[in-house]
Order: sequence, then structure tokens, then C-alpha cells
Amino acid sequence: MGLILINKILWILLYLSILNIGKEIGMFLWNIFGKEDPTPLEMSSRNILLLGLSTSYVLLSIFNGIQL
Repeated sequence: MGLILINKILWILLYLSILNIGKEIGMFLWNIFGKEDPTPLEMSSRNILLLGLSTSYVLLSIFNGIQL
């Protein structure tokens, strides 16, 4: 029972990481193409940290798979 729960939590984290990466890509593209005059994209240090963690988790899941 415990391994099934951990596996489901890891899948949820992978899904949330993909959503976070998609959100940041969407904000970047909106900043470039959606505005009349593009401004530099400002990200807080918290957003940069979360984007880095999300990217690394997705890449690790791609190359290693979700293992317990």
C-alpha cells in the first residue's frame, strides 16, 4: 500500500512540474508576442528556483523513469 501511494505522489509531482514549465513558457511567449512593446521578463528568485526544480525533475523522469 505504501509503495502505491508514493508512486501516485511521484506522478502528481511530475504532472505539476510539467504544468509549471508550461506556465513559464506561456508567460515568456506572451511577453514576446502578445504585447505591443516587449519588456524584459522579470522572475522572482522563488520562480527561478521552482522552474529549475521542475525542469530537473522532468528531465530525470524522462531519462531514468519514475522508480521507487
